Amino acid sequence: MTITRAQLEVKARADLAELQSPEGWLQAGLPRFARLFGRDGCISALQLLPEDPSIAQATIRALASRQGQVFNRRREEEPGKIAHEIPVRREDLIRLELRKWFRWGFPYFGSIDATGWWVILVDRYVAATGDLALRDEVAPNLARAGAWMAGVARIGVNNFVAYRRQNPAGLLHQGWRDSDLGTVPIQPAVSLVEVQGYYAEAAEALARLGIGVPVAAGGDAVAFEQRFWMEDEGTYALAVGGDGVAVRIVTSNAGHLLGSPLLNATRATAVADRLFGEDLWTEGGIRTHSSKDAHFDPDSYHRGSIWPHDNWVIHQGLRAVGRHDDAARVRAAVLDALCRLELIPELYAVHGDTPVALAVAQPQQAWSSGAVLSFLAAEREG
Repeated sequence: MTITRAQLEVKARADLAELQSPEGWLQAGLPRFARLFGRDGCISALQLLPEDPSIAQATIRALASRQGQVFNRRREEEPGKIAHEIPVRREDLIRLELRKWFRWGFPYFGSIDATGWWVILVDRYVAATGDLALRDEVAPNLARAGAWMAGVARIGVNNFVAYRRQNPAGLLHQGWRDSDLGTVPIQPAVSLVEVQGYYAEAAEALARLGIGVPVAAGGDAVAFEQRFWMEDEGTYALAVGGDGVAVRIVTSNAGHLLGSPLLNATRATAVADRLFGEDLWTEGGIRTHSSKDAHFDPDSYHRGSIWPHDNWVIHQGLRAVGRHDDAARVRAAVLDALCRLELIPELYAVHGDTPVALAVAQPQQAWSSGAVLSFLAAEREG
């Protein structure tokens, strides 16, 4: 069985309507993530910015109003930091897993990239709408975010942006692949490759927004090349640990650098080409993790499955560097897979050329449905 593109669009819009909060921002997913997530909320708002800027506006305000104010090791809160996970209403409390309350409490701030994504969202929203009033409204929040970014960039080797969890019961890994990446040994403090690109862009965004805060833009560019580049693989390593050792695994993470200020044209070409190697590319899209790596598992949460939002970020980067045919290839693969699955889940597997639904995946996820609408809009543009 399969559904059409038109039916997939109807499904995406229905899922997003169910996930939208009364305030206008999007809950991350159902049934387990029915609340505000920093990273997810920003990416979903970016996906839908061309057709509904009000979602971005609501997301910007919701996260600004809950920005970190104090140092709290249990919640991993720090002044200026944007939260990872926030229960907002009474219904959220009922749906929450009690183990999270006991492990870290809420709001929980264990995310290295939510702050960068929030700054990028503000910048792109203002550019798209000309809403200078909102820019001025959140200018103090932007300044605090920039100050936090400058501080966190001093944690890692060579001033790379890095994280080291403060709560031993908190998330071990705090990039977007924050679940079963724990099987991959990385010495704290962890500098993820894609995060360096996010913060390089966020630093430029702060300057465009008129926020005069000194922000390290992903560390020194020469050091970034020396530490992360894998000449034999033609792409960047997943991460560099606090011991200065690169985690030499080919992943989709490097694809998030496409369009980033960190990449020159030569490196962008190499990274884009590598994403279509047989160990990452499938008929259903780009895997998170190389099938050649010992930690690969196509049915895992983060070590070989396919995430629509991950492919969307890469798709946008491919377009930004002029690889429009490759971007079309990515969106067609993901849309075809979702049509065959007849749902728009958080993630899925591909076995051979067949997309496979996974029980671990949320059946409704805002940044998956947002990716669908963005892909369909790009497909109509041609």
